[in-house]
Amino acid sequence: MNRIRSAALLAAFVGAFFVSSASAADGGFYLGIGAGQGTIRDNPDNPNGAGTINFDSEDTSYKLFAGYRLGALPLLDFAFEGGYIDFGKPSQSSSGQRVEYKLHGFDAAALAIFPLGPVDLYGKLGALYWSSDKTIGGSTSSKTGSSAFYGVGVGLRLGALGLRAEYERFDIGELDRVEMYSLNALFQF
Repeated sequence: MNRIRSAALLAAFVGAFFVSSASAADGGFYLGIGAGQGTIRDNPDNPNGAGTINFDSEDTSYKLFAGYRLGALPLLDFAFEGGYIDFGKPSQSSSGQRVEYKLHGFDAAALAIFPLGPVDLYGKLGALYWSSDKTIGGSTSSKTGSSAFYGVGVGLRLGALGLRAEYERFDIGELDRVEMYSLNALFQF
């Protein structure tokens, strides 16, 4: 009985390894699109304790991206991608004033991918080159910069088509927290 279990476990491991190897060999270019929810939190510190507007709002966000998956190793794969992200226009009323943010930018990232058959688990690290407009009442201030970001996700590949669920956190110094949850579809060439 133990031999049968051991043989079954060995067969499952070898089968998973070959499925994983075949999946990882599918490197190449890909294009994708995603939509989700972007959240911006801004709680500026005011040493006088007056006039502080705390902002915590979310809006529909979207992204477009293109990348290249190396497909070199069976148990660990890498990809590089770049794209455009728009966090929508999160807004709220605070202290009797309407506050709105517009945040968007271009990103570049590297992905470390753990292929498990048709399922991919991955981590992402990159930089976002962003532009923001903050409107309080009728007054708008604009800023630009570049910031690091990281993310994690899970993907499902069905031939040349893929689906991803992803979380990304952006370290924009002027804001307390910027994050995005998204569902993405991609097509690999």
